[in-house]
Amino acid sequence: MKLPLARRRFLGHSLGGVFAFAMKHACDSLFAAESAGTVKRCVVLWMGGGPSQMETFDPKPGKVTGGPTTSIATSVPGIEIASNFPEIAKRMDRLSIIRNLSSMEADHDRGQYFLHTGYPLVQAFPRPTLGAIISHESPAADFPMFVSVGGSGLGPAYMGPDHAPFAVDDPAAAVQLIAGLRRQRRSLKFLEEFSTKFDESHLGSGLDRRRATLQRIERMMTTPFVKALDVENASESDRARYGDGQFGRRCLLARRLLESGVRFVEIQQDGWDTHSDNFTAVASLCGEVDGPWSALLDDLQSNGLWNETLVVWMGEFGRTPQINSDNGRDHFPNATPVVLGGGAIRGGIVVGQTNETGLEIVDDSVTVPDLFATLLTGLGLNPAHEFRTEFGALALASDHGKPIGALL
Repeated sequence: MKLPLARRRFLGHSLGGVFAFAMKHACDSLFAAESAGTVKRCVVLWMGGGPSQMETFDPKPGKVTGGPTTSIATSVPGIEIASNFPEIAKRMDRLSIIRNLSSMEADHDRGQYFLHTGYPLVQAFPRPTLGAIISHESPAADFPMFVSVGGSGLGPAYMGPDHAPFAVDDPAAAVQLIAGLRRQRRSLKFLEEFSTKFDESHLGSGLDRRRATLQRIERMMTTPFVKALDVENASESDRARYGDGQFGRRCLLARRLLESGVRFVEIQQDGWDTHSDNFTAVASLCGEVDGPWSALLDDLQSNGLWNETLVVWMGEFGRTPQINSDNGRDHFPNATPVVLGGGAIRGGIVVGQTNETGLEIVDDSVTVPDLFATLLTGLGLNPAHEFRTEFGALALASDHGKPIGALL
């Protein structure tokens, strides 16, 4: 049977991720570092394209820059958000908003890199993403600690290939991935039979490496991780609460992965680059996110993972307060919306504010390194921890950022 192109691409990425995870890097000692702390869990809801703060968590109703977007009260007196998030508004006491994050990157790729690593892009010295750092600091396991759902994720840089993201492009194709892994199990059995018939001294080290890789896949097949991948086995009530949409299935998969022991999951939703028809597009996107995100928050609380799971909602930048001629908003890194909750993060807080038009931040701004230092601290890691790189140099986990004290 031929797989659709999307599924073939998914299997290629995911099985590649399996082997990147399963094979130990030849220079692993170069990446080894003393543990920086006790790592918990993290789930990032990544809004690819750059979500508008004006239609999400910093609305300006009635102002010339506000457009038709209205605001609604939340479960926290005095905090209002856009009416596009009615379910999240009911859970605002568990979440906190950063309205004064200022980034210097208005380019999609550079902005994505900056928000994922805490460092501006320098081609000669790539930095690891937060997911790679969490994977590096997690206890050894027979399954990946870093999973990217809906995207390929960014590379691990000097953390090494063991900490690259395991990519799951489409939860519906996870069953195909499991079938692929089972085929690899059969390869292991063949390899064992083959090695008993020939003198291994003439086969070189390649056979040993192949066997070690397949044995690690064999061990992974018996872990809760593989069962968690198959969202089709989720209960009817779970599927109903998360909905039939793509983002809902991704959130359900993320919850199952966190429950299985995965430490870092990133869920990606694209479409937020709203240079035209911003208000209709963002209302639709928020409608896809609002229910599943709320279900994820509820489940993390009910299953006992809320206090040890950091939840992050963000994209690469915000959108211009000015509305362009196509009824859209353009790139605006000056006010990049971020929402945090869970773990060590205090809920029901708004950090910073913009002026009445949203064009300027009032008082001090929060930098991207500050945000990254806050995330690391919230996960039990020291932002000043140093990692040894493949070049022998030491690299700080955070670019001299200061944790946001009001949130911790």
